[in-house]
Amino acid sequence: MSKKTLVIGGGIAGITAAQKIAQNGGEVILIEKEAELGGNFAKLAFTFPVLGDAKALVAKEIDAVKSAAGVEILTYTTLQSCQGSAGDFTVELKSASGTRSENVAAIIVAAGFHYMEPTAYTEYSYGRSKNVVTSLEFEKMAAENRLPQGKARVVFVHCVGSRDKAKGYRYCSKICCSYSAKHAIMMKKANPQSLNYVFYIDIRALGKGYEEFIRSAMEEYNVRYIRGRVAKVIENEGKLIVRAEDSLIGNPVEVEADLVVLASAMEPPEGSRELAQVLGIATDEYGFFQETEANVRPVNSSKPGIFLAGSCTQPMEIAASVAMGGLAASEALTLIK
Repeated sequence: MSKKTLVIGGGIAGITAAQKIAQNGGEVILIEKEAELGGNFAKLAFTFPVLGDAKALVAKEIDAVKSAAGVEILTYTTLQSCQGSAGDFTVELKSASGTRSENVAAIIVAAGFHYMEPTAYTEYSYGRSKNVVTSLEFEKMAAENRLPQGKARVVFVHCVGSRDKAKGYRYCSKICCSYSAKHAIMMKKANPQSLNYVFYIDIRALGKGYEEFIRSAMEEYNVRYIRGRVAKVIENEGKLIVRAEDSLIGNPVEVEADLVVLASAMEPPEGSRELAQVLGIATDEYGFFQETEANVRPVNSSKPGIFLAGSCTQPMEIAASVAMGGLAASEALTLIK
């Protein structure tokens, strides 16, 4: 019986799983389809609810897994086929240098997630105006010191693609309320003269310190929260006009903005259904990998010996992905030993 575990995905959940297995004497093959490890975590400037340096944090974890004994890291590598059963899987891995076959006892799927491209929301002028960006694009702007200066007005729009069965997804993406607050705080810290507005449906801040974090955006950083869906974003003579309704007072509201940031939905990783077919495991109606029983077996897939970790199962924050990566590692180690 092989003592190896295949970990699919080099984001924080996959990195955590690989480290935990290695620390307990196991062997790991960690594959990542991109050039570098880190996943979506590596694209962030700061974390929440504490504004930690995201790049420094993920770099530390990447260094740790690279130096861990028993972990082989293969980038630009994907899974092509999978045969066998728990304790005895034969997998074929494809990379730029060709294909190789491996025998592994367990598989952990930690394929991450994808930010929805809000192209369907034409009313927001995304793709037509360079000053309408997604949350991920805002992170890049912040990292490159390209945020608006002076008395800039910045509008953050919640639930673009989430909680919307007409053009997006019915589910809540869970992290948007918190990361929009983070972005508004980042904006205010980078430019104290800026005026920042958040349009929201309601606030969902489930997690230690999350409610307090959002409250600090309102009270300490003077971010104005307006309850109501944005109906339209119009570009007029170099400025953006954001039209919405303030549902608390029942009146229409109009805000002039220099930048509009859309909190686009978290959606399943690209190719999730195809990967599930190769592995022989189930996905839900959206394409997230399906747990056997989310309440009591959150890392067990529909196939014994194949475990799940992180936001490839549902929208979740970094801390939850780390916890899930550790639990998946524990299940894999139990199978091997």
